[in-house]
Amino acid sequence: MTGGGHVRSANAETRFSGQGPGVQTSDGCSVELYRRLPYLGEIDLLKSLLRPGMSVLELGCGTGRLTSVLLSLGAIVTAVDNSREMLAHAPAGARLVHSDIEALDLSGRFDLVLLASCMINHFDGGVRAAFLRAAKAHVKADGRFVLQRQDPSWLRSAQVGAVRQVGNFTVVVEAVRRSAGVVEMTLKYQEADLAWTHSFAVVPLDEQDLQRELANAGFGSLEWLDPARRWAGVSMTGRVEFSDG
Repeated sequence: MTGGGHVRSANAETRFSGQGPGVQTSDGCSVELYRRLPYLGEIDLLKSLLRPGMSVLELGCGTGRLTSVLLSLGAIVTAVDNSREMLAHAPAGARLVHSDIEALDLSGRFDLVLLASCMINHFDGGVRAAFLRAAKAHVKADGRFVLQRQDPSWLRSAQVGAVRQVGNFTVVVEAVRRSAGVVEMTLKYQEADLAWTHSFAVVPLDEQDLQRELANAGFGSLEWLDPARRWAGVSMTGRVEFSDG
């Protein structure tokens, strides 16, 4: 989970926190950490969807790591975040908007609305619904909504001590607790002699779960954009209906 645009829900303060050099946002993300994290090709898969001059709304842009790439691909970017400290590092080539996602009310609609950083996995269903309502309200009728989810298998199986590399950063699972479908986790990011921790709460979203929430928000069927099925493009037509049975 990255910083930027999280809705403030009833017990979010106790489930999101962070420590380390620099400022931490309301959802526990460290601005300096996200300023330093490298771009690892996460949205290269959008190259086929973008054309020069396309309008893109980026929800929860953080320090603008993805914003810079969107600009380099010729997009006209409006980048939204609820942290002024994050936005201070975002590229000036974008239109920068300081706002919570759920309060966003911009004039006009966009060719593409992007919700990255696995924010759709927020533990609070009301928050997830608010994210989707904001996306639906700002995408053109013939536009596309693109989102990134966390790998549900990893959320269900990751154990304390698990390690992975993100550029120059070593990322370690320091704590994990699972209860009633919610995964509470603390990750430690280490770069040389600097370290940051981020504690957060998320839910694993299987494809059926995600499609149901999208349908409830008025979206059509999703299309996976990558083999790992973490990035989905969502159409505005062909609404899918789900029954409880």
